[in-house]
Amino acid sequence: MNRFTLLPKLAFLCSAALVLTHCNQAPAPSATTPKPDDNSSTTDAFSWDNAIVQIEVTSKAYNYIQPWARSEQKVYKTGVVISGHQIITTADGLSDQTLIRLKKQGEGLFSLGSVVWIDYQANLAAITTNEKDFWTGLQPASLADPVPITGQVRVLRWRDDALENRQGEIEQMTVDNSALSYVSVPVLKIDSTISNAGYGEAIVLGNKLVGLACQQGGDAITAVPSAFIDSILQARAANKYTGLGYFDFTWDPPKNPLCLDYLKLPGPARGVIVKEIGLKPGVESPVKPRDVLLQIDGFDIDADGNYHDPDYKKLSLENLSSRGKWAGMDCHFKIWRDGQEMDITYKLPKAEYTDDLVPMESFDQDPEYVLTGGFVFVPLTEDYLRSWGADWRQHAPFRLSYYELDKVRPDRPQRVVLSQVLPNEVNIGYENLRNAIIDEINGIKIKQLADIPVALKSPVGGFHIFKFATGETVKEAVLDANTLDEANQQIMARYHIPTDHVLHSETASADDAITNTTSTQK
Repeated sequence: MNRFTLLPKLAFLCSAALVLTHCNQAPAPSATTPKPDDNSSTTDAFSWDNAIVQIEVTSKAYNYIQPWARSEQKVYKTGVVISGHQIITTADGLSDQTLIRLKKQGEGLFSLGSVVWIDYQANLAAITTNEKDFWTGLQPASLADPVPITGQVRVLRWRDDALENRQGEIEQMTVDNSALSYVSVPVLKIDSTISNAGYGEAIVLGNKLVGLACQQGGDAITAVPSAFIDSILQARAANKYTGLGYFDFTWDPPKNPLCLDYLKLPGPARGVIVKEIGLKPGVESPVKPRDVLLQIDGFDIDADGNYHDPDYKKLSLENLSSRGKWAGMDCHFKIWRDGQEMDITYKLPKAEYTDDLVPMESFDQDPEYVLTGGFVFVPLTEDYLRSWGADWRQHAPFRLSYYELDKVRPDRPQRVVLSQVLPNEVNIGYENLRNAIIDEINGIKIKQLADIPVALKSPVGGFHIFKFATGETVKEAVLDANTLDEANQQIMARYHIPTDHVLHSETASADDAITNTTSTQK
């Protein structure tokens, strides 16, 4: 499996105000055979005007360089009514929301909405409203399963209170990373001249929903296929959905036939060669490097890493991790190892953003930071790196971007960076320090941001000694521990900072800190 880096999307941004609510409601029944809802139109012929809803989301926008600062943004999305008084849409744009408003049938009135459930890894969410009158006249849509892989479709959304209806052409069904994750999922590629799409627009064929648009580049639209959506809805309805799993190993096709000869695999070229294992921290993989993966759940794997899907023809083997399978479920592998064929059971690990040393996403939580003596410490995340703009991979400091290649380890679950220094007389001479990885404070290893407050309780001879990682331009910094409390209050007042730290999990303890001491304290 190869993890592809996701490109950030454009968003319609305005201003307004909002708070995320996850409502614990009963799971929605399958949308493949929707039943008429109360107050819905049951006598009229189906019309997409009565099934497509405009969603207005107001949310908090954070500044990861100055994590105490925030603004507001507004995003307009499209949702599709399904049975159970729910509206399905993509998860993108729903994080950190404080207000959701819904508009139906091009009316001028808005209804207040709330999130029923959301799955960022799958890029799917369901929204509802408690305003009963909202559902009057609306009709639940049916989801296409299987999804057509060729032919013309329509792309629908509300714009200026009129239902915009554009033509699209299905290019292919393929497998790619989910729009908000490294997990491989089926995606539908569609060619259309519609502009500024990728916000849940409905892809339809006749009276069937084919997919929800999630990205656009030029005339190419990527959509979440309805069959994938329906499989999650059915699993949720049966209380069997445990989140997306994935194959935590990489593989290479045997481009040179001699590779298979070397591994003593007889017959024609087939299967793929396992390359790297253990991408999921703390999980021991049953596959090993140089295993030849021949079959998954009865599907033969060819020498390009594809299998023949009964509905969608040739697809990447990565799709078999989400083809009716969820985290924690077993896959049955047939492999070639040490000159013989064998069967093994592979349990799908759950996809979690914290699996990466530099997490690619952090949803529905305020940015973490610790402020001390004007030194601002934050965890190294992709949100932080994106502060360098859309082309952050070219503009962000290389030494920070390089940590994306590193892995989470028990002794290093995070990398912590000194993002900047807020000038004060206590830190004279350090004003230009920024973007430096901290290694230890007062002789205590900094494994995660929560270690910093613990380390600051143990000054060395009345001073706080900050040591930075190998390769940083600065090696060490020293602050007077006796004047730090007063300086912190001055800095917080001057820069309008409400608190000197925000930590989601203060897991470090004084005992842990003592055991990690690497220098003698006086």
